[in-house]
Amino acid sequence: MILADEDDAQRIKDPPVASPTVRYPERAAGRRPCSPLPDYETSQALTYNNINDSLPSLRKPPQRRRFLSWRSTLVALVVYILLTLVIGIPIIVKENQPSDNEKYPSNSIAYAAPWPNKSTGSYYTPNINNISSPTQLGLDPVCNNWTVAAVLDGGPTMQAWTENIVSSNGQFSLTLNASYARDFGIVFGDLYVGVNPDQSVQNTTLSIKMQTSNSSVFNQTFTCFSLTENTTDLSLYVPNNLSSSDSILYNITLLFPQSQAPSQVNSFGTFLPLFDQHFSSFSDFVTFEKVSLEGPTSKMVIDSLSARQVFIETSMQPIVGNFYTSESLVLSTILAPIEANITLYNDPDSNMPTFLAIDTGNSNLTSMITLSAPNKMPPQRPNFIASMRTFYGTLNSTVLHDPSSPPTSIKIHAENGVGPSSLTLDEKFQGIFQVTTKQARAMVTKGDAQSANPWAPDLQRDMVTTLNSTARMYGWIGWGDQPQYWDPSQGGEVVVDTSLADASLYFLG
Repeated sequence: MILADEDDAQRIKDPPVASPTVRYPERAAGRRPCSPLPDYETSQALTYNNINDSLPSLRKPPQRRRFLSWRSTLVALVVYILLTLVIGIPIIVKENQPSDNEKYPSNSIAYAAPWPNKSTGSYYTPNINNISSPTQLGLDPVCNNWTVAAVLDGGPTMQAWTENIVSSNGQFSLTLNASYARDFGIVFGDLYVGVNPDQSVQNTTLSIKMQTSNSSVFNQTFTCFSLTENTTDLSLYVPNNLSSSDSILYNITLLFPQSQAPSQVNSFGTFLPLFDQHFSSFSDFVTFEKVSLEGPTSKMVIDSLSARQVFIETSMQPIVGNFYTSESLVLSTILAPIEANITLYNDPDSNMPTFLAIDTGNSNLTSMITLSAPNKMPPQRPNFIASMRTFYGTLNSTVLHDPSSPPTSIKIHAENGVGPSSLTLDEKFQGIFQVTTKQARAMVTKGDAQSANPWAPDLQRDMVTTLNSTARMYGWIGWGDQPQYWDPSQGGEVVVDTSLADASLYFLG
């Protein structure tokens, strides 16, 4: 039996202490001379020196490393943004700059000038129940004040007539509350505006004749005048329950006098659906500022009209006329042709160009346009901006300068959907041109008409074609050398395009 001494007995009585058990292996006989690993003593020393640091790191990553990771991400993002600004923007700018092979933008008619808003001089109350209330001008209407009203012989047809002396100046408004969808084939009308052939008459007269199919329809219609010294307002109201057997016919005539002092009309507006509207020639007897003629299915015939602003809009009926304007001209219809002889004037001292817009949806567009702008130096902005558009018919337009006018700057776009487009410009045009089509031929030709640059007579006129293919032709025409880069605020531009038919541009010289 072996007895433990006192020290050994005391160690047995003491409770065990929790501590890692370290078992030292036997020492290796030796290390390989080329081994990259440390020997056993060195490895153990490193282990015990770093055990306090290594154990916590296994349980929880240090907070400082998280902070450094977030900050590094933020720094990388800032560096990326700075590199994008420093390197990317110059590359984009360089790519957007015209190169030697692309000095001019494609389809570049984008001069920053606001098109005139659609404005009308008519004052229109579509609700027949409101006829007793004052008009938008604050005038109390006088209705059905007929000079003559009677039943025609042999039937129920009613006829009435009246004439009023109205102001020769100021505002004119003629309106009708009929609609194409409801009253087509039931309501008819004619408007004639001109100069009185009787020179002895020194007043402006407005007469109206109305005929209805029976007295019941007659009693439901209203013809209302609102007249002041400078205002002429005629409003026509028809019932909304007309049957296909009913009919209403109107005939309105407005005649200005042949007086030595011309009539000054600030605004003249119509909204007359189902009416044919005819403007005669006014010579120097009437001066118009703004003219607005509207009417669904209204045929528009203008013998001669001169105004600062002209707006004519109809549908399914043609527009034919002669126009002279100095600010804007808008002609618009659908499913009907437009034939217009137009003179555009632009004041070089004004800040705005003169605008032209001609639009028909599904028929021919034919126009002869004369330009006049007394420029004393090469224009620094466009004198004229023009847009002509149709979808299915033939587009044929000629643009010439007035013989007294020096070269002007014009931006013109002739667009067709299915039909052919043909545009002729005279020998005073200078600028870039673009002719495109999708499934047909693009053609640009130049005649031999001679012209000189009034500001540089020694320069020779030349045409340069930069792209010549079957469906596209781009280039420049003018005096001297082709500009290296294009300035859209100064030079002229012409674009002719279509989809399924030929597109042609012809320069007289």
